[in-house]
Amino acid sequence: MIPQLKFIFGYLKQHKFSYIAGVFFIILTNLISVTIPEYLKLSIDLISKYSVSLQDNQSQLFRYLLIMLLLAISIVFVRALSRIFFFNPGRAIEYKIKNDLFAKLTQLQKDYYDKNPTGGIISRIQNDINGVRLICGFGMMQMFNIATALSLTPYKMWQLSPQLTLYIVVPILIVFVIIRIGMHFVTRNMRTRMVALQNLSSFVVSSLSGIDIIKGFNLFDWNVAKLNQHNSRMLKLSLRISFFRSFLMPVLQNLENILKIIILSIGGYYVINAGFTIGELTAFMAYSALLSMPIMGLGWLTTIIQTGLVGLTSIETIISQKTDKIDLVRSPKSELSGLFNAGIEVKNLKYSYPGSATPVLKDISFTIMPDQTVGILGKIGSGKTTLVNCLNRYFSVPDGSIFVGGKDINSFSRADIRHIVRTVSQDVFLFSDTILCNILFGAENEEEITQEITERIVFEAALKDEIDRFPNEYETMIGERGIMLSGGQKQRISLARSMMAPHDLLILDNVLSAVDNETERFLLKHIMKRRTARSLLIVSHRVQALEEADLILVLDEGRIADSGTHKELINQPGLYYETWCLQEQGK
Repeated sequence: MIPQLKFIFGYLKQHKFSYIAGVFFIILTNLISVTIPEYLKLSIDLISKYSVSLQDNQSQLFRYLLIMLLLAISIVFVRALSRIFFFNPGRAIEYKIKNDLFAKLTQLQKDYYDKNPTGGIISRIQNDINGVRLICGFGMMQMFNIATALSLTPYKMWQLSPQLTLYIVVPILIVFVIIRIGMHFVTRNMRTRMVALQNLSSFVVSSLSGIDIIKGFNLFDWNVAKLNQHNSRMLKLSLRISFFRSFLMPVLQNLENILKIIILSIGGYYVINAGFTIGELTAFMAYSALLSMPIMGLGWLTTIIQTGLVGLTSIETIISQKTDKIDLVRSPKSELSGLFNAGIEVKNLKYSYPGSATPVLKDISFTIMPDQTVGILGKIGSGKTTLVNCLNRYFSVPDGSIFVGGKDINSFSRADIRHIVRTVSQDVFLFSDTILCNILFGAENEEEITQEITERIVFEAALKDEIDRFPNEYETMIGERGIMLSGGQKQRISLARSMMAPHDLLILDNVLSAVDNETERFLLKHIMKRRTARSLLIVSHRVQALEEADLILVLDEGRIADSGTHKELINQPGLYYETWCLQEQGK
């Protein structure tokens, strides 16, 4: 609990002045509340005492009534202000935590997302944070409201009758114990329900992402059955929580009635024996009503705190994820601009996936210089994409393995490296937006991109004819993950995105696999011009895509089996020559 409280306290203190104002108005609200029964007592006693000649004391009665009316009106405004000063910080903290969560998620690397499904992360941001908002808003208000009410109200009751006050303490303690036990079961089930909700969200997100697979393999019945399992689990837990709450709420709501019975029984006996006036009895009953509300609030506060702490624990697991300190520091652009002049050098790179002792890459050494095109060819599983992810720092490599401008790649933040190295992966992702917005997503200064530049890049990415055929051209909505487009269109939009800003090294990881040979030749012709990229690294299964490269690396089982130019490699036996022969025969 201590780490969670420290975490939330950092956000609470940012709104300390609002909370101080809220506490002031809460105290003022309760002071006014306990003052009204005093005038109610005076009014009732005045009526009772002067029932025969009440006209002589009409002005006094009207004065008491006017004071109660003014107090009742003022409490509306004071109570509204107290809620404003407490609820607004709750919403502001929710807003800030969501931003911090998203910022943290952008800093986390691939290994985190491999272990945590997207649906679970979304559930934490959207659902678990609700409990945190309630703690910071309604919970904080109730905490000070209950503390103030349970201090002032019993004090006023004690002034009227210490004995009667002690009598009503007993049922309050009994009810509080019942509520506390019930809340323990509610909280335990809420934790389980929160995990079940994350699992349900993960399943829904994965099902929607893979809807084409579900349709293609006719897995509707299986998918619906799995969803029913998750949904039934949620229903069972929700009903269990509702059962406990449906038992606890009547206990809380009838506490006031129990107190009234005790007060009328014992207080009425005092009145009959002239130890109590009717006005004092009426005031005591009014105080009991004021007392029952914070007792009910105490039960809800317990629920809010427990729910909030569960949400805090869930959120804190994201915030507490460790990130490299170097990633939090950005180098000046002036320093990065000349860094690639010495190229990128890979020295005896050896890489193993986390948790595995078997190296995927072994003794990889080569250099990429400015204005050079390097090609990589290899069988499936030879380590091509792994090598790419080491060069762009998607993976963390051992120190002394990769150097940029003569400096270890690990001495730069990942953002700095990706300012130099831009990657177009084989796993194309497009946003649910227009074609133009998806292309301009790669621009650093979007306002500086003219229509002429956009049309040139679209032409070089072999997209012009495709876009002209769309009814809304550049403003065509492409749907979630580009569902309205073919695989080749997705790849070319992703390629155009990568060409929207100048950079030093452009990595193309098998991005031409979904286009035909004619389109591939057109794209390669313009890619090789390197208008926005000083150097190219092309990963492909097709020899044709690598023919114009200055250096070709042949990967086999995580090692560089061969290297050279296209002419050199086809004139010597090896994997490259065998691949070239097979593809030439297949033409």
